[in-house]
Amino acid sequence: MRIGARVLKTGLAITLSIFLSIFLIPENSAVMAAIAAVTTTAPTVKKSFEMFNRRILANIIGGVVAVLVLMILGNHPIMVGVAAVFLISILNILNLGDVLTLAVITLVAIMSSDANDLYLSAFYRVIETIIGVTVSFLVNSLIYPPRYDEKFYDMVIELNNELIVLMRAALRKNIPFTIMEKDLSWAHRASAELNDLFDMIHEEVIFPRSKRIQIGRKLVIYRHFLATTQACVHLLEMFHKHDHVYKTFPKDLQILVRERLELLLNGHEQILLKFHGRIPAEQVNFMAVDKNYRHNYIQQFYHQMLTELERDDAVYDAEINGIAHMMSAIYLYEEKIYALNHIMTIYRQRYDQEVTHNKV
Repeated sequence: MRIGARVLKTGLAITLSIFLSIFLIPENSAVMAAIAAVTTTAPTVKKSFEMFNRRILANIIGGVVAVLVLMILGNHPIMVGVAAVFLISILNILNLGDVLTLAVITLVAIMSSDANDLYLSAFYRVIETIIGVTVSFLVNSLIYPPRYDEKFYDMVIELNNELIVLMRAALRKNIPFTIMEKDLSWAHRASAELNDLFDMIHEEVIFPRSKRIQIGRKLVIYRHFLATTQACVHLLEMFHKHDHVYKTFPKDLQILVRERLELLLNGHEQILLKFHGRIPAEQVNFMAVDKNYRHNYIQQFYHQMLTELERDDAVYDAEINGIAHMMSAIYLYEEKIYALNHIMTIYRQRYDQEVTHNKV
């Protein structure tokens, strides 16, 4: 069982919220403060700050609605439900729908209270919730703030290395169709997670300014890594989806495709090493091909498409489009590899001291 930093910070926020609530409001329960701390912990500091303001506003609105409904309609269970519907409608109108849970909990707590002083009880419930929200925000911001850039780096290395292995296996037709299907599903999930991590890095509040600028430069690299990874996943998917078409290619064309992709995959591997600092910035210049090679390469692809078109038994759309999809995926991957290598070279030449030294 693994207990991460976010879990520990949630527990700490609950404890501190309860202690602070008991200290400031001794005669009241600290349950609302604890609930607020649980529901407020966010994955990034920036997200925590945005939610902090919105939750406090929504909570105050919830307290006001609860008091008004109690004064006018009473605290019958039906009225509690009506008040909750009314509050949810107001929060949705104010574009606060993503923070309505805590506001509704506050409303229910106020309307279910049997305290003699209605206004003081409502005030205490709102203050308790604000305590929980504030403590959770401060804990998330000040104690071991998230470092998604390190997690992104580790994951991009792992995912790209695995994709390169799978792509080579697909070219040599070494992996059964059903197993490749599972590997592709994993690759899509990992790629989506990588995209989420990139968004979280972008949302991080980073101090000092020099560190923020450094992460900003890395974001440019990470964006290209993300695009290259997605292009590689797409390439693998196209070769898997149109595997039956690839198997009908003449031997010469299969060898040509395999040689070209092997060159790009080798470049992909070495770009990863370049970012790691193991290869000099000016290296990895072997992927470009001359005009004659490219002309022959394109010509053979189109010749194969024409051959499929002339076959009497061909399923035209599936066969011919499959060739076009594979060719397009290869060129997309090539473009992303070239762009990544170019930006990586510039980054290493100008900011070599920032190169990550984690182990691959």
